[in-house]
Amino acid sequence: MKRAFALTMTAILLCTVFVSCRQAKEASATTESAAKTSTTTTTMRTTEDLETTFEEAQTWHIYPALEKDEYGDYPYEISSYTTYYQTSNETRTTNIRNAVAKLDELCIPDGATFSFNQTVGKRTVLAGYEEAKIVKGDEFVDGLGGGICQVSSTVFQAALRANLNITVRACHSLEISYVPLGADATVQWNSQDFQFKNNSGCDIKLVVSASGGSLTCTIYAKEDVAPSDLKVDISKSGETYVLTRTVDGVENYHTDSKYQKPKETTTETTKA
Repeated sequence: MKRAFALTMTAILLCTVFVSCRQAKEASATTESAAKTSTTTTTMRTTEDLETTFEEAQTWHIYPALEKDEYGDYPYEISSYTTYYQTSNETRTTNIRNAVAKLDELCIPDGATFSFNQTVGKRTVLAGYEEAKIVKGDEFVDGLGGGICQVSSTVFQAALRANLNITVRACHSLEISYVPLGADATVQWNSQDFQFKNNSGCDIKLVVSASGGSLTCTIYAKEDVAPSDLKVDISKSGETYVLTRTVDGVENYHTDSKYQKPKETTTETTKA
């Protein structure tokens, strides 16, 4: 009797120890898993990261979304402008083509406003953008989306020659070379947009391409609204570049630009 009782108590004790060990092991595994989860969250920051999204920014009004119209009839070419880039610069070429893909075949209804940032979107790694030279302060540095401003500048020149109403435009802080000084339109997601309003009297469409080092924006229209006598002129007054547009001898747009020279950079070689 005593022997049976002793065996029973021993069995109960062993079960209790086993259960306690198992619970302790499971608790340890749960804690370890939680610790691993907390250390695997990574935030990727890029040169285009912002504290606010475009929709949250108070700088720009959000316009009705524009749609592409690949098969619509736009028989009249009212303007075209071409700039050139080096295809050997692969990352910059990639960025240019990504932006072009957003703009090509874009329809802008009569009276609608085109916003470059709203149409092209935020330049991110997930959107396919890579690092290339951008303007930062008084120098050119590697940054995500380098080359985008050549696209906005090319569109600016085409819109200018189509006699469209340029509503938002700014120049770079440093001298650039893909358009004449005074003819550029810089963009930056959180601080600077390029915009124009379609005041032509009919729907228009952008046809934009980038191939073989040539970047071209051509604007087509439903009606023949090309101005008969439009001239774009850039003159220099002191350190200011003055761009003017005249139609039939009457000035209807001008913008002033000032640039700095990029600072000289030196490369130091460290010897082991």
